[in-house]
Amino acid sequence: MNGTKPIKLKPIKKEYIWGTEEWLLSYLQKGFENAPLLVKKIMARDSLSVQVHPNDAYAKENEGCSGKTEMWYIMDCEPCACLYYGLKHRISANEFLKRIQNGTITEVCQKVPVKKGDVFYIPAGLVHAIGAGITVAEIQQSSNITYRVYDYERKDANNQPRKLHIEQAAEVAGFLPPLQGHRPMGLTKQCDGYTKTLLVQCPYFTVHRYEIQKGYSGCVKDDFLSIYVTGGQGRLITPYEKLSLTEGDCIYLPRNMGAYQVIGNVELLMSEA
Repeated sequence: MNGTKPIKLKPIKKEYIWGTEEWLLSYLQKGFENAPLLVKKIMARDSLSVQVHPNDAYAKENEGCSGKTEMWYIMDCEPCACLYYGLKHRISANEFLKRIQNGTITEVCQKVPVKKGDVFYIPAGLVHAIGAGITVAEIQQSSNITYRVYDYERKDANNQPRKLHIEQAAEVAGFLPPLQGHRPMGLTKQCDGYTKTLLVQCPYFTVHRYEIQKGYSGCVKDDFLSIYVTGGQGRLITPYEKLSLTEGDCIYLPRNMGAYQVIGNVELLMSEA
């Protein structure tokens, strides 16, 4: 992650039983092994498992890595698509454990219909699952620790039930509804040539959505910047080079790169950590 030039990252594609992921900014990219964020596109053909992630303290003690707080931006979805986002109401740790064991955990999960542009903040400890027919931009701590609590009785490549992580999930789950609703955390500001919306701000990352009609000028100082193009076309102009921007591109702008400009008609997610 050294250097001063912007880098257009090549997606690393991963296939799963439920669909496909494109890992963009991630520790899998050469030179980005210590990147604090992971940015990826998730295309869910089928529902993902109901799962939960640990916080930093639990993950460091038990997994030797950081925890996992994340956010989702709904890029596209089929009609009537839904996802699970936290619990409907507070339950006891004992009920949570029993429902995992008997396969009824979804009965107390909050099922939310989604539409393009929705935003979901998912702190460590919140039970969640992306539903079938949803395409998501996910920005998260750079960790891949996932504890499955329910997986629709699916089998793996060896025709065995996919592993659940019952004890770990019961230790890290919050047993509560989400504190933050599925809307942007901040207001939308109309500026000259673009609009800017604060989607999520938390101790691990800040994500803004930019809808650029003409142009936007910014400056990268202490924090690196990740730009993920979610629609339209444009150009990124820096002191070092000019890059085209089209849907699906992910650009890394290093710390202290300085001034940059985006021109065109383009929609972006900009993430800092």
